[in-house]
Amino acid sequence: MKPDELYDRYGEKMYHYLALKLGSPEDAEDVLQEAFCRLARYSLRWALVRNPRAFVFKVLRNEANRFLARRIKQRAGDQVVMGEAGRLASVIEGPAEAALAVRALGELPDEQREVIVLKVFQDFSFKEIAAICGLSINTAASRYRYGIEKLRSSLEGKT
Repeated sequence: MKPDELYDRYGEKMYHYLALKLGSPEDAEDVLQEAFCRLARYSLRWALVRNPRAFVFKVLRNEANRFLARRIKQRAGDQVVMGEAGRLASVIEGPAEAALAVRALGELPDEQREVIVLKVFQDFSFKEIAAICGLSINTAASRYRYGIEKLRSSLEGKT
């Protein structure tokens, strides 16, 4: 698959996934560029890929995790995992209820937040999420269920 085809097909969803995962539109743009470069280097592998969408998001997730690891090393000790509601709110615009939901999403553990973002915002199946994150299908479903329960209880307490 050519890079321009990838961008046309998945570019917007890739950007939104990264913006939510990284908490910064600027970081999302940087990582998206790196991911496209990496995907362009995989030109020989495309013939072996069964699910291009899941493959693209697995590469995207790996690039985001590399970026976060570099950032953590650079900021030695700072917590850099998108917990700030203001940064998340800059990615998703909407009414006050949406801001509360975004804030609650930012308070979830990374593993649960990632599965929820892939399921709800990117419309992946649990099978695809499991492939992207390197999990079993049951683990992906459990992380989703526990995350949704935490979101519900958090939002019920704030309304």
